[in-house]
Amino acid sequence: MAVKPPRQEKPSYTLPLVMLAPVAGITDRAFRELCRMKGCPLTYSELISARGILERSRGTFEMLRDCVGEYPLIIQLFGSSPHDIGEATRIVADLGIVGVNLNLGCPAKKVFRRGEGCGLTVFPTELVHVIRAMRQATKLHLSVKIRGGVDFNSLNYRLIGDIAQGEGCDALIFHARTRKMGFSGQARWEWIQDLKEYLDIPVIGNGDVIDAFTAKKMLDETNCDGVMIARGAYGNPWLFKQIERYIQDGVLPEPPSLEEIFETIQDHVRLAVQYRGERRGCLEMRKHVGWYVKGMRNVRPLRERINKLETLHEMIGALEDWRQYHEESLQDYLTIKEGALEPTV
Repeated sequence: MAVKPPRQEKPSYTLPLVMLAPVAGITDRAFRELCRMKGCPLTYSELISARGILERSRGTFEMLRDCVGEYPLIIQLFGSSPHDIGEATRIVADLGIVGVNLNLGCPAKKVFRRGEGCGLTVFPTELVHVIRAMRQATKLHLSVKIRGGVDFNSLNYRLIGDIAQGEGCDALIFHARTRKMGFSGQARWEWIQDLKEYLDIPVIGNGDVIDAFTAKKMLDETNCDGVMIARGAYGNPWLFKQIERYIQDGVLPEPPSLEEIFETIQDHVRLAVQYRGERRGCLEMRKHVGWYVKGMRNVRPLRERINKLETLHEMIGALEDWRQYHEESLQDYLTIKEGALEPTV
């Protein structure tokens, strides 16, 4: 049992069973919108600097602009100054979002060295004031996203959970790796189970959920209140609906058809161009196209061609040409993919 009890006031929003994780440079407006179109019940903004909001940074305001009209959305902030984080929370709370999340897990060196992201968890006293400032700034759903600690010698997730719960957070999202692990190694789900048993507020598990089977396995083994998906959703926006259906009745929906896969890629390209402009949108879509076709046969020519294109017309044309001339190989891939949908041991 945690030392500090949760706040008595019930949050205005409850986190769903499955949600898309915030990932800098990947989960932009286009990708978030596409995931919602395919059934994702909740998305998070990319990591947004509280100081950048107050200093009216161009890049920061571009990200905030993209959040306008997006629902349901939680904005993720990072920073180390209680004043900055409090004021930033007040500003973003007026954008029609359902909640605010504090990033305490970013492992990047430049963020960590400033005492932000995972670096803020090294200074528990400062963290208390940061979360307190956020709680005072809004009545919206408030959560934190954490890691297990800096390394295995400094696991402090129970302490951070105590602080979050005691300062009025409504939920905690736990990426069950240390900062030193980065995104490698196996996520330690037993930490999620331990924290879930320790805290009274909801705990969302994150790490190594790649399909409906691993999602159910995490829920069963840890008793967590939901799962957050990051890399498992790259090139697979259908995953959220698959997880919900599998958890609900033990049945997986049919895999997307060949036609739907390519319509989805084309929709994603158009959304990227809409929100980023033609050249930038096409450049950022290169990695996404690679994820969509990963595991398919004869994809090297497509990747090589896509990586040279900078206009919407050219990218749509390249995708249409590749589908036409490699339909037989793609059908083989779908057969293999359908056969591979078996429980992960």
